[in-house]
Amino acid sequence: MLQTGFINNAHTDLVTCAVYDYYGSKLATCGLDQKICVWLLEDSRWTLGDEWKAHDAPVVHLAWAHPEFGEVLASASVDRTVKIWEKDKGVWKEKAVLLDCRATVRQVEFSPSVFGLRLAVVSADGWLRVYDCLDQTRLDAWALADQVEFGMVKNPGLDELQQLQQVGTTSSASTSSTAGAAVQVQAGGSREADGGWSLSWCKDRYWGQLVACVLGSTGVVNIVQFSPSRPPQVVLKLEESPGVVISTVSWAPSCGRSYHLLATGGRDGHVRIWKVDGPMIEDEEDEDEDEGEKKKWSAQLVADFDDHANVGGMTGGVVGKVEWNVTGTILSSSGSDGRVRLWKATTTSAGRIWRIAGSVGVEQQKQKGKE
Repeated sequence: MLQTGFINNAHTDLVTCAVYDYYGSKLATCGLDQKICVWLLEDSRWTLGDEWKAHDAPVVHLAWAHPEFGEVLASASVDRTVKIWEKDKGVWKEKAVLLDCRATVRQVEFSPSVFGLRLAVVSADGWLRVYDCLDQTRLDAWALADQVEFGMVKNPGLDELQQLQQVGTTSSASTSSTAGAAVQVQAGGSREADGGWSLSWCKDRYWGQLVACVLGSTGVVNIVQFSPSRPPQVVLKLEESPGVVISTVSWAPSCGRSYHLLATGGRDGHVRIWKVDGPMIEDEEDEDEDEGEKKKWSAQLVADFDDHANVGGMTGGVVGKVEWNVTGTILSSSGSDGRVRLWKATTTSAGRIWRIAGSVGVEQQKQKGKE
């Protein structure tokens, strides 16, 4: 049975992101009030552990590093900066500021720990950037290791700030888990807010350093492979239906599968699951194998759900976030219809079929709590 808990008055303005740490015992949130809050789970209740002003503009995304590096957070903001934070002697301290982005930083995510302390960043200037921490004991020195350009959208930066503030003060319906989905309520045309901005690292080291990313309103998921011996390259592109803007992407842990599962959520209200296959690291490095015999990257759409598309009996729903469990067997999705849904594959005579495994409506649970 799904259970929900509530954190009342978490921020003084729209909450743009909420992320659990590795163990699920801490929750970091950020919002248009320029603050970061860290909540602690104690006796099945969330209590505020720390709160501080993090940026000079709305904070749109957060990411936890693996606990082997300590209590480390990365924050992304409309002020075009990425900040690295560490809890040292009970106090959260700013350790580094990354200044390469020339527009709103939309999402950040640390790589799997096996690759070291690496941070991927997507921003509205159309670039995917990857940073390496040069000193993991101090966290104050970061180098731009790789970057890939996908093209810039119109009116980045301050235009986005105005749209975010407008949504936060005028729209009570903007409650999705990502700022990109929330801004869609007010945005129109071909501005930054119309795009989808998301990234996800591949969780399996045997497939190499792969990042699935979405930048802008092209409706294309780019799978980028990073290697210490060659420049980054796009090994595969997943193209959604024409005109569909992808708002979120998540790479499933493989857990021994011989293929990948990749989930996407779009502004058309659809949740899609892709089966992705390609060569492992040892296959790519085999120089004796004929080029024509090497395994090629490929993708197949295995599930497509439109349950989030209807809001109040009308179309126009947006999927704000998709995320896998630790074994890559259950997918969760949240949308502007106010529901969180779980998806799971079942084995039938016709093969593996993805079905809904449960759902919870936030407003419904609030009413039960009041009773």
